[in-house]
Amino acid sequence: MNRVLALLFVVGCAVGAQPTPTSDLGTLDQAATVCGSGPTVKGIDVSYYQGDIDWAQVRGDGVEYAFLRASDGSFQDPKFATFWAETRANGILHGAYQFFRPGQDPIAQADSLLAKMGPLQPDDLPPVIDVEASDGLPAAQVAANVKIWIDHVTAAIGRPPIVYTGFYFWRDSVGAPDHTTSPLWHAQYSTVACPNIAPPWQDWAFWQFTSSGSVHGISGNVDTNRFNGTRAQLLALTGGGAQTRCAPLPADGGTIGEGDACFSSGGPATSLRHVADAGEGGDLVWTYATDDATETNSGQWNLNLTRGGTYRIEVYTAGTYAQSRQAKYVVRASGADHAVVIDQRAVDGWQTLGVFELAAGEGQSIHLGDNTGELLADHVQLAFDAVKLTRVMDSGGGRDDGGGLTPPGDSSGCQAGGGAGWLLGLAIVGLAPRRRRCDRGARSG
Repeated sequence: MNRVLALLFVVGCAVGAQPTPTSDLGTLDQAATVCGSGPTVKGIDVSYYQGDIDWAQVRGDGVEYAFLRASDGSFQDPKFATFWAETRANGILHGAYQFFRPGQDPIAQADSLLAKMGPLQPDDLPPVIDVEASDGLPAAQVAANVKIWIDHVTAAIGRPPIVYTGFYFWRDSVGAPDHTTSPLWHAQYSTVACPNIAPPWQDWAFWQFTSSGSVHGISGNVDTNRFNGTRAQLLALTGGGAQTRCAPLPADGGTIGEGDACFSSGGPATSLRHVADAGEGGDLVWTYATDDATETNSGQWNLNLTRGGTYRIEVYTAGTYAQSRQAKYVVRASGADHAVVIDQRAVDGWQTLGVFELAAGEGQSIHLGDNTGELLADHVQLAFDAVKLTRVMDSGGGRDDGGGLTPPGDSSGCQAGGGAGWLLGLAIVGLAPRRRRCDRGARSG
């Protein structure tokens, strides 16, 4: 459907001295779509149009992060300081965004934003330039002023800012300049599974998919977003992100527990229960399995290997909590996805997923989602605990599978891949999420 939406960060009509955005960001067709990696993290963006917000209720509704409008050009949002303090007090990651006015001084706008947010703190996401107005300027001038803003902010904070825009506006009104070192916050109001993103980005970090979201603690509609990755990957974008670096495993393998930096979870924190009376090392995380089409809660063990080779992968299933009969582990190994379904009840201890060829470095993982096909009403507990990698070779250098199974590849879908783009910017904080471009032909938004 060729539906055009005015993508504004605000809900309602402008009042008083508030400038009125002048552009529409469309949700029309483009040649390819770009799918996410699987797990996503829920967030919102707000301005003073949302009025008073009960941030404790917002956090209780599973919102992990919020982008807060600092200004629209020279117009300063009167709620920014309050929202900034209250999100921090309620444990919600936050970032400041500025509705960019190309017709105004880009340096003055950037400095205003930087002064409002201050130096990046551990719970701060990088600032955002919201590019959706041309102010009547030609694309070349808009692009020039956007570059001035981005370069100035990058120098000030030591990393690229986030760029918010839509496909057609970035292409036609900005000229599609290459700022792919910045994470893309894509604007497209749609129910499609994979959005149509602005060129030349090959991937998206955030997707604002509706302006009609409903969140506890906010009266009326609110812009709702998805982060393309796990909570741990989201944390790696923040001012404290470098502390979450996944350390490499020794050449012979090792164990990754659910409390390690290499483990990340997705979904509302209230649905992931941490217990300290069972599991490898004495603790684990569990949630309830569902028969939903898509996952809500997930666990992912990210692999960073000192040495490539053949490894046996095992998972720990503690009988007290590991009750899923059809837990589907997806092992991403050397660019291919392998789905392995096990009965977590079968062994109270280590179970083997199989033997896999793994490459050195990052970019591989073991993923487990809650959408196992088991009814939520049955309250089947799905456990996320430790995984163990053991490098296996026989005396002649051949592979010894230790009695395990090497499953065939299952690379269907768009679960992960090696998209470039904003990953260069994320390398600054040590994050290398896995994405893949998914060419599906023209799609309607």
